[in-house]
Amino acid sequence: MLHKWKAADGGGCAGVAGGVDQRRRCVAASLSTLIAATLAFLAYVAFFPDGGAHGLYRLWTCQDCAGDLGEFPGDEAAAADGPSAARAARSPTTLSHVAFGIGASARTWDQRRGYAELWWRPGQMRGHVWLEEQPASPWPAATCPPYRVSADASRFGDRAPASRMARIVVDSFLAVAGELGNGTAREEARWFVMGDDDTVFFPDNLVAVLSKYDHEEMYYVGAPSESVEQDVMHSYGTAFGGGGFAVSYPAAAALATAIDGCLDRYRYFFGSDERVKACLSELGVPLTREPGFHQVDIRGDAYGMLAAHPVAPLVSLHHLDHVAPISPQGKTALDAVRPLVGASRFDPARALQQSFCYQRGPGYVWSVSISWGYTVQVYPWAVAPHELEVPLQTFRTWRSWADGPFVFNTRPLSPHDACARPAMFFLGRVRNGTARTTVTEYARRAGPSKECDKASFRAASTVHTVRVIAPRMSESDWRRVSAAAASIRLDRLSEILTLQQSRAYTLELDVFQAPRRQCCKTKRTRWGSVLEVRIRRCGRGELTSP
Repeated sequence: MLHKWKAADGGGCAGVAGGVDQRRRCVAASLSTLIAATLAFLAYVAFFPDGGAHGLYRLWTCQDCAGDLGEFPGDEAAAADGPSAARAARSPTTLSHVAFGIGASARTWDQRRGYAELWWRPGQMRGHVWLEEQPASPWPAATCPPYRVSADASRFGDRAPASRMARIVVDSFLAVAGELGNGTAREEARWFVMGDDDTVFFPDNLVAVLSKYDHEEMYYVGAPSESVEQDVMHSYGTAFGGGGFAVSYPAAAALATAIDGCLDRYRYFFGSDERVKACLSELGVPLTREPGFHQVDIRGDAYGMLAAHPVAPLVSLHHLDHVAPISPQGKTALDAVRPLVGASRFDPARALQQSFCYQRGPGYVWSVSISWGYTVQVYPWAVAPHELEVPLQTFRTWRSWADGPFVFNTRPLSPHDACARPAMFFLGRVRNGTARTTVTEYARRAGPSKECDKASFRAASTVHTVRVIAPRMSESDWRRVSAAAASIRLDRLSEILTLQQSRAYTLELDVFQAPRRQCCKTKRTRWGSVLEVRIRRCGRGELTSP
């Protein structure tokens, strides 16, 4: 009998029958060779993605999966709704990228159109006024947005008007889609902005706010009501439509496919804005809060709120017909807001922005608060900045006319105590200065009939005009990136991604911070009758203290 090892000499792996052990060795060797070749190929395409035709590398960069790193497989629609792996360079967002949808009635448009005419720029802006029926009189196309008639909403019964208004964002989206389809659209639409016929927008500031966000993601931007009772009733997560809100293109596209079903499910809701919010909630899109959208859900005098605006762009004002005229200029609400709108054209980003400084003299200290383009307050005593930035309560809640609560702090005002209230000055005129500056002048408003008989008050009573000289702000001031936060994100990215993976992704920083409130300095001129204030950027570590 032959020895088993002899069989290998005659034919290798295909030797005589009975060479079972030898065949096993051959199979193992073949498998080892195959595994080694496979590993070599994988290493080649992993470390040389271009030469390897992007085979495995392309798989790792997430074809047919929802996550950036390919952790979870999913369908293409889900992947399209998430953050993009890489962004091509995009042009800055401008007014031409914003489509407005103004909710109005044909029966009241002539009485309210003055608000839209304040801010609308024919030929520069796009959008429509949406009416429930054809207007009876000729449309003022030279000064107002063009109009369209909304689709019939009578099937919603007594809630038909609210349902019609809730569809305006979708109607605006479909109108733009039609323009794109027939080739009449001048620019892509990135944002759809909803407002009422009595909403006053500050368009440049609106663009500055929206430019902070990626319009290719799903965003719902606005602000809740100022009155807590309204937010408790309608949700803190609702952007109130009178103050206006913005929906990005992807969110509007998703809303267009879902809105009718949402209107059926939420027909019992009172307002249109609450229905839009409910539908966006079903789509998983929360409210992104921006404090410059103002519903003005207050009663009485809005002065205190406007004189202490947060450090944020002024985007909109609503309900001006429901509060006292905001300035002494003009007997109507519309006339009273004209000076502020006019000033904003000289320096949009600075409108209503506060600055604090102090005037010192023999035996007195005055506290000066400037709300640019609107008012100046002169307190003939020392008031700390943390108090000056809190609004004087000159107003009450929207629904119950109560003293609060509001979504911000307030401080009391004693209207009949001459020794406990500041001297108030309102904008008189605005002009361009030199070297990119503006000059605004504010005239004193008559106070109580009886003046306070204190030395500091007597000295302050000689001031009749406050002249404010300020450098123009840039809208880029509202888009500053926090360098510290950005460096943290870069460190985290390097921990998570390998070098090869990090080359496949474009990092987009979305960490923003509000600009620092600017400082100012005062001096008295013309024998004390004019208080001159120069606004400037604060120095490093500079304190504003009485």
